[in-house]
Amino acid sequence: MALKQALLNLFFPPKCPLCGTLLDKTARGLCPPCAGAEFWLSGTQALFSGKAYARCACAGAYTGQLRESVLRFKFSNHPEYAKTFGPILAQTIRTYLPGAYDCISWMPVSPETLKKRGYDQAQLLAQEAAKALGREAVPLLAKTGKNVPQSSLEEGRQRWENVAGVYSVPDPAKVAGQRVLLIDDILTTGATLGEGARVLREAGAFQVVAATLCRTQTNSHTVS
Repeated sequence: MALKQALLNLFFPPKCPLCGTLLDKTARGLCPPCAGAEFWLSGTQALFSGKAYARCACAGAYTGQLRESVLRFKFSNHPEYAKTFGPILAQTIRTYLPGAYDCISWMPVSPETLKKRGYDQAQLLAQEAAKALGREAVPLLAKTGKNVPQSSLEEGRQRWENVAGVYSVPDPAKVAGQRVLLIDDILTTGATLGEGARVLREAGAFQVVAATLCRTQTNSHTVS
């Protein structure tokens, strides 16, 4: 295993997924400047309220190099970024959502998107965050309806209408009485997470909290 990693480092030296700076061969994650960048959130700026979920904790603001890196993660075939982003999100969960959940899941992409992209970025993010927390991420939601990408819609009302009825809970017994931590990559209006949380609550979940890697600048629903 050590030999395999050494060969990978030789031919594919690790780089910071945000700025592309070459890292030390033994380093993992972000370079020091990116690790200390201003877009990482703390305090009340990292917490947001929701309609169906109790609160959402966000690691960073969707801007600058973090925004560009998340776009590459989602759309440019960089699933390996999850190995860096997952532990970052896990630290946010430790800080702001300790003891608030029984199980961890994610907002799934549609089967069509999964086939086209080859991976579900929210699933990878949830799995790596769960691993860092010593837990396991489990599938609880399915995306069964078709809708246009949320990023193509600007108004909050349009976003809520766009996700209405597109998620389901295949096995309600798995969520009955559970406190669910629901993970996604980006929080904008909270419509996607809100719909997922609503469906989980209707299926019997006791409570839903959420965590995302980042949030857009337009989201101002800070939890005091």
